[in-house]
Amino acid sequence: MSIVGIIAEFNPLHTGHEYLLREAKKHGTVVCVLSGNFVQRGDTAIVEKRVRTQMALKNGADIVLELPTLWSMSTAQNFALGGVSVLKAAGCDKIIFGSECGDAQKLIKTAEILASPKFSEQLAKELKKGVAFAAARQKAAENSGAQKDILSKPNNNLAIEYITAAKSLDYNPEFLTVQRKGAAHDSGEIGEFVSASLLREKLYKGNFEFCKQYMSEASFSLLNEDNISNINRLETAILATLRTKTLEELAMLPDMSEGFENKLFASIKTATSLEELYETVKVKRYTLARVRRAVLSAFLGLDNTFFMKSVPYIRVLGFNKTGEKLLKTEIKKSKLPIIVRVADIKKLDKKSQKVFETEARATDLFALSTKVSLPCGLEYTAKLRKEN
Repeated sequence: MSIVGIIAEFNPLHTGHEYLLREAKKHGTVVCVLSGNFVQRGDTAIVEKRVRTQMALKNGADIVLELPTLWSMSTAQNFALGGVSVLKAAGCDKIIFGSECGDAQKLIKTAEILASPKFSEQLAKELKKGVAFAAARQKAAENSGAQKDILSKPNNNLAIEYITAAKSLDYNPEFLTVQRKGAAHDSGEIGEFVSASLLREKLYKGNFEFCKQYMSEASFSLLNEDNISNINRLETAILATLRTKTLEELAMLPDMSEGFENKLFASIKTATSLEELYETVKVKRYTLARVRRAVLSAFLGLDNTFFMKSVPYIRVLGFNKTGEKLLKTEIKKSKLPIIVRVADIKKLDKKSQKVFETEARATDLFALSTKVSLPCGLEYTAKLRKEN
């Protein structure tokens, strides 16, 4: 039986995600690599990662592994590299993901085009025209033989990054995709399926009843007013921390280039709210998501030490009986250290311990973003999630 990997945020897990999990289940045992408590758009996850782990296990995942914050709150390239490196270490022979095009072969072909010398030449040519990077990339890809507009869709883009990451790791899984249905990414459309962003918006406002119709009963039952996270509860702490940062410290953040740190440093000195800070820094060159990630990276004390490198360990967040069996057989064969219990942390090398300590610090700060604050030390005291 195959081992099928999924990289996800489940932020929160809704009916569209349930569909993906059901499709994955048809192909074998399901390994889910789940984002930590800070997510790619530069925000806190809507609920703590262990709550999302339970959602995954109740909806088809057999084992849930962690994508640490150093990768989960990062560029699409680093997010993909981190997630795919964990799936490789776990022994997955298939990777499944959603995409707007619904055709794995087209996505593989596009990834090959983006790696070609012709594309590099075309991209340089387009960038000289002064257009935004995304537009230049799309035009260069089309001029190199890619399908029109394939890179204009976010899930297609992320899928291509997974394929590219696998190649860079000399990893050759079978890629499977399901076509994304219903509302587009970050859309406010209402239909058979809705976006996770719309559900988060409703949850922030306390409209749980709306969300109930787009989540399984098992997932919805895990939500309550006390465990919903909102980054606004951290606003003063974030602004205070950023005001202590030097220009040199900002320059060491992940994904810093083109003098981005200078713009950020100047804006920190004048901004009196997160929204003001985001808007002051954001320009055509720096997307809002990139700005938000930079701000949170500074707040969490992240640097570029592990940027575009593989995750150095396998961290288990939860499993069912099938997942436990997989852990004791195939995953156990991994060359990477495996963290299941607190005692396993002490056996890590210095590099891995630094990653874990960073994750522990991020979780301690995330714990202040919920209505009912949580104590420090959850990475050492929270129990493994298990399902029958």
